[in-house]
Amino acid sequence: MRSEEFLNLYRTLEDELENKYLGVHKTNPSVVMQYLNDTESLPVREQLDLCREIRNILSHNPDMQGEPVVEPAEALLDSLKQIIEYIKRPPLALDFATRHDQLLWADMGQRVLEVMRAMEKRGFSHVPVLQKGELVGVFSMGTVFSFMTRDMGEKGITPATRVRDFLPWLPIEKHTQEIYAFIDEGATYADVKFEFERIKKGGKRLAALFVTKTGEQTEPLIGMITPWDVLRNRGTN
Repeated sequence: MRSEEFLNLYRTLEDELENKYLGVHKTNPSVVMQYLNDTESLPVREQLDLCREIRNILSHNPDMQGEPVVEPAEALLDSLKQIIEYIKRPPLALDFATRHDQLLWADMGQRVLEVMRAMEKRGFSHVPVLQKGELVGVFSMGTVFSFMTRDMGEKGITPATRVRDFLPWLPIEKHTQEIYAFIDEGATYADVKFEFERIKKGGKRLAALFVTKTGEQTEPLIGMITPWDVLRNRGTN
């Protein structure tokens, strides 16, 4: 019977969650409810909650006058299997990030016009500025605007202008139109989606998340994630 298979799968799900939260302080006695309140569950939350409700019906009111109250559909069994696989291997941010070796980035000595041409060709509005593999700032259209509206921009941008000439406006905290943040390499797709939805300050939006080993800016850059990467991978949701 499908109801028996469903209950067996649900027990497998609970076992996976028990292992996941082993040694972790839980705020709910039910590991399923604990997971439903975890940001990682966002892509599967609705289906998991439905499975939880059906499991409760099957466990406490399995039949009425000898007839099953609920008989899970095959599609629901497939959904529960997918949830179990998701719990075992949640998609990581790095699975859809632009990796360092594929990233358009700049260094302090580069000619600014070359960087801007590359940005226009690839449709980028901002690129990380790296020094010995570490992120020291971001070159963006906002950076150019800040440069041009200050004294240093009086002569405009010439073929000799270098990225280092924009140094006062490169640090991420100096950007007036965007926010940039860091995440660790173990962050999941759900973590990233949550960050882009959460981080807004003073009318500024989160323009990109930079991935390093533990989420510290002083570590070598592993990859970059933009809102477009999240939208492009919304099928994970």
